[in-house]
Amino acid sequence: MNKLASLLLATLLPPLTASQAADISRYNVIWNSPSKDPSGVMPIGNGDIAAGVYAIESGDLFLLLAKNDAYTYLGDIFKTGRLRVSLSPNPFQAGKPFRQTLDLSTGSIRIEADGVTLRIWADANRPAYHVEIDSPRDLAVTAQPEFWQRFDSCPANARKSDTGPTQDVRLERNGKILWYFPVGDRSVYPDDLKYYEVEQMAAKFSDPYRFNTFGNLLESPMLKLADGALRGTGKTFDIRVHALTMQTPQPETWIAAIGKQTADAASDWERHRAWWSEFWSRSWIAAFDNTVPAGAREKLTGEAPGGRREEEDGAALAAQSYNVFRFLMACQSQGRVQAKFNGGLFTQQLRVNQARSHAAKQPDGTFLTHEDDRLWGRRFTYQNQRLLYWPLLASGDFEMIKPFFDYYSNLLPMRQAITKAWFGHDGAYYRENIEPTGAERDCGEQGKPLKTKPGANTGQGYYHSYYFTCGLETTAMMLDYVNFTGDTTFRDKVLVPFAREVLRFFDKHYSRDPDGKLRIDPGMVLETWWIAVNAAPDVAGLQFCLDELLAMKAGTADDQAQWRKFRGEIPDLHLRTIEGRQAIAPAAKWDKMNNSENGELYPVFPFRCFGLALGTADIVAWTMKHRTIKDAFGCACWSQDQIHWAFAGNATEAAKGLVRRFRIASPMCRFPLYGHEVPDSCPDFDQFGAGSVALQRMLVQEAGGKILLLPAWPAAWDTDFKLHLAQRTVISGTVKDGKLVSWEIQPASRKKDVTVCQPQSATCQKTPPANQDR
Repeated sequence: MNKLASLLLATLLPPLTASQAADISRYNVIWNSPSKDPSGVMPIGNGDIAAGVYAIESGDLFLLLAKNDAYTYLGDIFKTGRLRVSLSPNPFQAGKPFRQTLDLSTGSIRIEADGVTLRIWADANRPAYHVEIDSPRDLAVTAQPEFWQRFDSCPANARKSDTGPTQDVRLERNGKILWYFPVGDRSVYPDDLKYYEVEQMAAKFSDPYRFNTFGNLLESPMLKLADGALRGTGKTFDIRVHALTMQTPQPETWIAAIGKQTADAASDWERHRAWWSEFWSRSWIAAFDNTVPAGAREKLTGEAPGGRREEEDGAALAAQSYNVFRFLMACQSQGRVQAKFNGGLFTQQLRVNQARSHAAKQPDGTFLTHEDDRLWGRRFTYQNQRLLYWPLLASGDFEMIKPFFDYYSNLLPMRQAITKAWFGHDGAYYRENIEPTGAERDCGEQGKPLKTKPGANTGQGYYHSYYFTCGLETTAMMLDYVNFTGDTTFRDKVLVPFAREVLRFFDKHYSRDPDGKLRIDPGMVLETWWIAVNAAPDVAGLQFCLDELLAMKAGTADDQAQWRKFRGEIPDLHLRTIEGRQAIAPAAKWDKMNNSENGELYPVFPFRCFGLALGTADIVAWTMKHRTIKDAFGCACWSQDQIHWAFAGNATEAAKGLVRRFRIASPMCRFPLYGHEVPDSCPDFDQFGAGSVALQRMLVQEAGGKILLLPAWPAAWDTDFKLHLAQRTVISGTVKDGKLVSWEIQPASRKKDVTVCQPQSATCQKTPPANQDR
């Protein structure tokens, strides 16, 4: 993890003592019995490494291990192994006292079983896991890695190999156990370059897969290597697993490197706790429903039998979902690679009722999925990926958004080359599934967009044939990042080059109409309307990005002149009249519906051209009433209805939808905050990312340097919050019994920019009464 970057960013922001932070422990997940099988995992991580932890009644503790950059030759991210720790006498035996807690405040799992205490944690400051055991009586402890038969590729991937899968290598060295997965001299990268006719890029862009080697080293000063495992008897133990990924053709190089890594193996629990303390003091949202009986408030269970959460306090459920999702992003988004929407580092064995590829049939007739399996495979599907990262701006987790930006900006030269080779013009297009090689082989059967003349689009393509909005949304996120942090180096070195080429693509790719306006044809409205002219997401994206770039005076004088000229060529967003009132249309022309996105709301979010803070809440509300798809997937997955209701200033609809969203859990696993499969995977992180954005926008919205406080907050929800805003601003407040009782903003000079709204339908007032100031 880049702790220096985190420290530098922290110096940009106003300080806050940990004592001021909300008590995050109220959102801990607690289990009162061991798990039955590997579907009952609980997550920990440090941003680069992560583990699913589960204790079984047999007396075994397991850690299913993952690392951020454990790429195979095809781009799948596999598990790095599994640790098994056996205890005797067995403290997990059925009927004995048991309590397992996901302790959010310390980023650890604590198990108390029959007088034995275990603490499992992934060190926040180094790539190492700890299993610490403290017992009042002697325990016999055995620790060893476990292996499974690797497969070659996730079934969902577009390409397969006929050479057979690679398997793990196990070694014993100096009383320690090492194991690693060697990708070897295999990679789809050369084939990708050939397919896109950009073989020259091999000299400029290194192969991300070839010779990748990932694995672990197991050691403990309290255990001795005997009969293939680490064994010992005593009352206290510290079992350590070190993780390493390295691209090297020589396994001995990896072995030497991880051996050296263990020299820095001392347990530093206090520094680990300090990292998490700073993290939780950075921002938070706590809430409960003041209309439910006092005894039911913030009563959160750690289970969701049948795939539905039944807690009476919906506000607390939403707040727990928000804070646990933020914890999960801290656990998996501080490494080299952005966290994947389809399970990230927390894919696990799921209990399913029907057979799947590589799944193991169980005695009861159900199946446990394979350790490395992942629905949607290797894909970084943009419509989903973005929603993991939008909330990190308002939560102030700027270092955690860096892998997302790096992923796309580092691929810019490759995307420029592919655009030039395929379309014959400059710029860079980004579609839905951009792979670490820069390819897009999982975008339809051909992995290339169609070349269709204006007016000739008959909907004959695929979900991504003319869908290029992704580059615009990444630019919008980068713009917000610069506005939030004031990071001029990022602006000049990352944002401007990226925005320049994305905008150049749209400029060069489309013709002008007789009025000199850009005509985006052939086009699509995201994946939903396969025939479109001037799709609302693209027009809004161009308007928003160009306006923001011009406002911040980014780039060179030539950039500014070009962007100003191009802005004058962008058409207006198309509005339609429904029952005498205006609503945003999906496009100027649209037809052939094939998915469930509301492209007409993209000019509200992510491209903020309409909204309450802009004085157009009425248009947003009417568009929502007549939107293409209402409450898609039961308010789950990547649907954005609650975000858009917040921008319409409708607290009732936003809150109702959020509670419905966060009640969704999976019957396939025990952890209650992983969402469910269909249309995405389990875990489904974009479900929680979308909900997190909505909760933030219910509390605070911005436009034109002005701030709306509580623009869509229900009076029934008491809350205490702290969030980050543009211009390195931090705002906090407390709502009690339907009233804003206190609030604070730093720097204080921004107080003049705030318009305070009382919860629900209370009239906004320009400045708060004096007794509302802290």
